[in-house]
Amino acid sequence: MYRKGVLILILLISNITISQVNNSWYSNKDKIIIPFDFSNNLIILDVFINEVPLKVILDTGTEKNILFSFPSNDTIELFNPIKTKISGVGAGKAIDALISSNNKLKIKEFEDNDFTVLILNENNINFISKLGKEINGIIGYTFFKDRLIEIDYDRKKIIIHKNRDYLKKRKFKKFSKLKIDLINNKPYVKTNSTFDDENLSIKLLLDTGLSDGLWIFKNDSLKIPELFLNDYLGFGLAGEIHGKRARIEKLQFSNFEFEEVLVAYPDSLSFNNVNLIFGRNGSIGGELLKRFHLFIDYKEQLLYLKKSQSYNDAFNYNMSGIEVQHSGIEPIKEEIILNSSRTEVNLMEFLNDNSKYKYNYRFILKPIFVVSNIRKNSPAANSGILPDDKIISINNRKAHNYTIQKITDLFQSEDGKKIKIEVERDGKIIEVIFYLKKII
Repeated sequence: MYRKGVLILILLISNITISQVNNSWYSNKDKIIIPFDFSNNLIILDVFINEVPLKVILDTGTEKNILFSFPSNDTIELFNPIKTKISGVGAGKAIDALISSNNKLKIKEFEDNDFTVLILNENNINFISKLGKEINGIIGYTFFKDRLIEIDYDRKKIIIHKNRDYLKKRKFKKFSKLKIDLINNKPYVKTNSTFDDENLSIKLLLDTGLSDGLWIFKNDSLKIPELFLNDYLGFGLAGEIHGKRARIEKLQFSNFEFEEVLVAYPDSLSFNNVNLIFGRNGSIGGELLKRFHLFIDYKEQLLYLKKSQSYNDAFNYNMSGIEVQHSGIEPIKEEIILNSSRTEVNLMEFLNDNSKYKYNYRFILKPIFVVSNIRKNSPAANSGILPDDKIISINNRKAHNYTIQKITDLFQSEDGKKIKIEVERDGKIIEVIFYLKKII
């Protein structure tokens, strides 16, 4: 059985001829502008695949396009399926998948009529719980391979450019230039970093699908600093990723230099099933990339960079120790005082009379947040918060009035900040207070 909402069409080539159309430019302008949502340092695009609206992450760190969830009230047709297996980052095993070709991708005026995608036959990839948003898949190398792509993090826009020559003469003069090595359809950059007063050249995957700013694979040269903390780093296609967080003294990226950069060291178990290229030392992700206005040119293997508004932001991490996830929705009753002349109600409302006012109560579906992971010896753990606690309020504000992004921002805000949380456990409301503590 395949997922509900997916219709796999096996087309017999002997009976059906599929017309192949190259990537088409459906615009009378020399650029196509695509707005994006930016959540947890990830670029999220609204796309249509075979006419079905979906949300996908734009990911330079993957060669394949992947679908892992589908709209529950719609059917998506996917053509020419072939069984395969793929490996992903995380402490799990290889994943069963289907590969489907000859599909149609549409993003604004841009279309790709020969879009190939992997369909995962797994049920444990749940971006809603992690991001609070429904994410259906990932778009990788094929989006970038023949195009000059601009990523404007300040305006939250992707711009696909048709005219390289004009940009070279005008706009690129304001940008620094960095060579990209395109290996196995993934972009790598070489840069310098300082570990324990030793300057080292490192090779990093340019990965817009990574939330953290910098991942380093430890080895004899790239050792973990003495001051670190064990932490939950996130999740990949093959499961959860754990490791250590620390800081390095300096990171040089093109002509730019950062100090006290936050770095994650994923456990080697998370990469057991992944074929890493020789000489790769880690990845650069969204927390660092968002500090730049970028042009990515796979054809000429170049990266152009200019400072964005986030350039001088501090490298922060979750100082509470709590990882929060979305865990469904629940109806919340809101009270509204009505004009006395209005008496109608709808199916989600009821009317209550008193001597002076009419009250209209409406029920709105709001998110439920729970504690999914908690770091040992963290401020939250020491205060008594446990995994699976349902969060009722944070700093006297109802939890359903937050988003996961706003909760994340709060927990990364400032050393010593007071956090008061009400949680529900076994039907009882428990209130705890702790203070954010900067360890690294």
